[in-house]
Amino acid sequence: MKKSGTLTRVITGTILIALLAVCLWLGPVTRICFFYAMLWFAAREMSDALRETGVNASPWIARILSLVLCVLFVLRDETSFILCAASLVVMLGMLAALFGKVPMRDVLGSFIVCFYPGLLFLGFCYLSVQADAMFYPVFCITLFAAAGCDTFAYFCGRAFGRHKLCPAISPNKTVEGAIFGTVFGTALGFVPWLFLKDLAPIPWYVYLIASFLCTVFGQFGDLCASMIKRQAGIKDFSDLLPGHGGIIDRADSFCFALPVAFFTLIVFHAL
Repeated sequence: MKKSGTLTRVITGTILIALLAVCLWLGPVTRICFFYAMLWFAAREMSDALRETGVNASPWIARILSLVLCVLFVLRDETSFILCAASLVVMLGMLAALFGKVPMRDVLGSFIVCFYPGLLFLGFCYLSVQADAMFYPVFCITLFAAAGCDTFAYFCGRAFGRHKLCPAISPNKTVEGAIFGTVFGTALGFVPWLFLKDLAPIPWYVYLIASFLCTVFGQFGDLCASMIKRQAGIKDFSDLLPGHGGIIDRADSFCFALPVAFFTLIVFHAL
């Protein structure tokens, strides 16, 4: 990567981190607004990618459904209302096919956007309105493990990589990079325990298990995004984030890591 490109990437990343830090500090409402904004743009990126494959998916079903659910998250409404909201959106999509003569392929494509990336980003929105004792452990494990894995996999892969991990999908990724990323990502995912053990008394080994799984599934998330881009014939999902590409390009590993961290802590009765 050229020096100017690296500088642009660092500046963009710094701005994103600063914006995220401010939203976290201001509280649950700003947290959920931040992640919903990411979902808003990610839905457009995925619908554009599907369009390159011949599927005219709309981002609006995912945006509307997610907005309704975010409001219900804030209001702490019953799960039954959340299920009703999801069912209503599905019915509206089917009515568009029935009366609007929208091809079923395009309707199903729009539903795909609801699940990927919609549902995965919605996990961040749901977590945002939970108590700090739940939010910070899950979020920090995801952030530290996935970001650490991405960083060390990239640099160590360039320095020591000899064996291709998945050349048909992502030619630059190596087995050595994946191993280094997993090891260091797991170690970094454990770091939040040192600061959060008083806020949320979660055993240290749960952090390690969750961090390890986050690094593994985070790399799967990265490969899945690369697979979609390759099939769509695009380099990045968008140019929204200079030096990084689109929202999905930056958050693909986090979206796979978050539900894994959440599920692991629930299984161990840590939340």
